[in-house]
Amino acid sequence: MKGHDGTPLTIIRRAAAVLCLVVALSAAPAAAVRVCTYNILNFPGSDGSTRVDDFRTVLEEVDADVLVVQEMLSQSGVNQFLNEVMNYSTPGLYAAGPFVNGPDTDNALFYKPAVVEFVSHQEIATSLRNISEYVLRPVGYSSEASEFRVYSLHLKAGATSSDQDRRLSEATTLREHLNDLPPGSAFMVAGDLNIRASTEDAYQKLVGSEADNDGRSKDPIDRPGTWHDNSAFADIHTQSTRTTAFGGGATGGLDDRFDQILISYALADGEGMDFIPGTHVAYGNDGLHLNVAINYGTNYAVGPVIADALHQASDHIPLYADFQVPAKIDAPASVDFGNAIVGTYVCRAMTIANVAVPPADELSYTLSIPAGFSGSSGPFELDAATSADHDIAMDTGSTGSKSGTLAISSDDPDYPNWSVSLSGAVLDHAVPSLDSAEVVLADTVDFGSHPLGEFGEEAVLVWNVDYSATRAVLEVYDAEISGGSGRFTFVGGFAPQDAADAAAEYSIAFDDSGATEDSLYTALLTFHTRDDPEVQGATDLDDLSVTLKAYVEGGTSVPDDASGPSFTLASHNPFDSEVALVLALPDGCEATVEIYDIAGRLVKALHSGALGSRGPQRLVWDGTDRAGRRVASGIYFARAHTSDWSAARKLVVIR
Repeated sequence: MKGHDGTPLTIIRRAAAVLCLVVALSAAPAAAVRVCTYNILNFPGSDGSTRVDDFRTVLEEVDADVLVVQEMLSQSGVNQFLNEVMNYSTPGLYAAGPFVNGPDTDNALFYKPAVVEFVSHQEIATSLRNISEYVLRPVGYSSEASEFRVYSLHLKAGATSSDQDRRLSEATTLREHLNDLPPGSAFMVAGDLNIRASTEDAYQKLVGSEADNDGRSKDPIDRPGTWHDNSAFADIHTQSTRTTAFGGGATGGLDDRFDQILISYALADGEGMDFIPGTHVAYGNDGLHLNVAINYGTNYAVGPVIADALHQASDHIPLYADFQVPAKIDAPASVDFGNAIVGTYVCRAMTIANVAVPPADELSYTLSIPAGFSGSSGPFELDAATSADHDIAMDTGSTGSKSGTLAISSDDPDYPNWSVSLSGAVLDHAVPSLDSAEVVLADTVDFGSHPLGEFGEEAVLVWNVDYSATRAVLEVYDAEISGGSGRFTFVGGFAPQDAADAAAEYSIAFDDSGATEDSLYTALLTFHTRDDPEVQGATDLDDLSVTLKAYVEGGTSVPDDASGPSFTLASHNPFDSEVALVLALPDGCEATVEIYDIAGRLVKALHSGALGSRGPQRLVWDGTDRAGRRVASGIYFARAHTSDWSAARKLVVIR
């Protein structure tokens, strides 16, 4: 016998048995559920202790996940059967359901807690024996939609019209109960029905079509006919295992299909928990023992030890069927698309898995994708224990934050609606500049004119113009200084820096040791910039060029551009109350001197226009802003610039 995928069921069952140990520790989803019914012939009775070995031999091979039995006589019998049969080899493998000692003989439930969870139980009274309802749920599932019901029953025996009427009465009680279940309920009617032909009213009451078919049962093997003593049905007979009378059991050999498992139509629709075709097994019946004992001669279904055990344990044989479990979805709770430059194609693979253990239902699902994102909506299907990647793209046509909720609708009974939070951001390219307010790609920094040993450091600032949350961070990733006889260097060496709402600041030094007096040194500083490389679609951006100048005084000669502008500090820095700067301009030249904070915001204007013929002019900043308020401690920059020249001085306020 094989499962849906062609795997022999013996292999599936062994895999499930191994899985039980893992499930007990991790609550992983259950594999296929094997449901078995077995009339155990007035257990324990006077000979229960002599039969436990036989039951153990049989049921260890059947390896049921759910076992319902009929003709259980007492709670002590339940305990004995649980301890000496079901859990004899592996203590704790099975648990017993609640037992009710009703009229006549009764039903009992045994189940593997590692495979199914017990949910509830109730007794349905009939004119003869109770029908027991057991509500169960596969391990790893949680909703009511994943529950299934097993009804254990033992209908009236006998072939007279009165016996058939009694069976019809009992079947009617059950059908009315089943009709009251919610539409689409998963249930199994399992037990000793004592029905000899499909034409009998009791059978038709259970499987026939009526005005209310919510409780209609289906015969999973669909073998209508007169089953009693009919060779055409020899392979599905379940009673009797013997031809000699002992222990109170019936004789006559295998000639009746008394034991049956009927299922709801929800368990035969190919979806969710469902009957696996080919797994309806009358255990030990090889179809060659009509009217003879099950252990007579060679039994081609089981070996002689099991055949003898079946013969001795009861006058019935176990009947079982296997059921696939529902699909079980797994998907991420969120997908982060990160940051991307506008116009860049950005896609993420979202993995959806069916983590149900084979054989299980395939996962059927569709995707509802929110605005701002795109992808295929389906429908899709996934076999058990498989996964698929779905490409979801983010719209990068405009800047701004992107967010939404992707909805997955599936046939997972626990999670029919799964939500995935999508998020990302689309940014403009960074804008490199040597000015905070406008794009300036080339500028000059003048170290001024000084005697040997009196040159200070100069600050060079790289800005990301109009930076905001929708613009990429600028990275100054490399730089070099050429010319100037190698005397211009980065203080502390060059290190990459980012420019966002604050500038990237570099200190440049001029080494005048051994320099030629009355000489002008010039060099070219080149910054290489790019978008933050962690942003998708990042590219290299414009280079920035800074001409560096320093004049070494000492002789009488005058450099070619000695009359050019200069901007120097004339007092201590850091300072508390005020700082002095000296601005020198050629005649007629106009300049602007302004104070900026580290974020590039204008703090105060110190000068605008020409200096006239007064020569270098001393400018004092008193540490206040445009409103006359004292600024906080921190780093500020004094920037002087003309139409073709600029210089900046770093100022440190300490309060």
